[in-house]
Amino acid sequence: MEREIVGFSQDDLGDWVAELECHHRQHVRHRPPFLPRPWVETEAGRAGHIGSNLVCPLCDRAELPAGLVIVRTVGPFDESTLPAGLRRSHRVARGTWGMLRVIKGRARFTMHTHVPTERDLRAGDRQPIPPDVLHEVALTAGSIEVDFLVPASVSSID
Repeated sequence: MEREIVGFSQDDLGDWVAELECHHRQHVRHRPPFLPRPWVETEAGRAGHIGSNLVCPLCDRAELPAGLVIVRTVGPFDESTLPAGLRRSHRVARGTWGMLRVIKGRARFTMHTHVPTERDLRAGDRQPIPPDVLHEVALTAGSIEVDFLVPASVSSID
């Protein structure tokens, strides 16, 4: 899925890394002819790409970025108390990740990523949920909780 570039940094070797709105980081090297990105070599070029999009395969695979902390937990919910908003297609807020946790029983999780994700989850399973991605939960028996995660630097501001 495409994610907005919110900043740039350099790695230990001096290569440029795009900081994405989803909290993932992605190298943006200029290596023609396969990676023609001459804009990455100048400050003005990088500044001109703030707000543009890059494909984030880590979000498509629902890989949790490093350095996130739990700021809130909702639930537990069972099949009778699961809010209608969680049963239908909905999104986690921009900049926030979700972590669906199955406490007991089973749940069906569907996420509308580039390659759709469908998982049958059992007690003890966890499912990361990227920001701003449509998904829904069907709980047939048991209970779930959902953690909401943000970067540690953001949570310490509150």
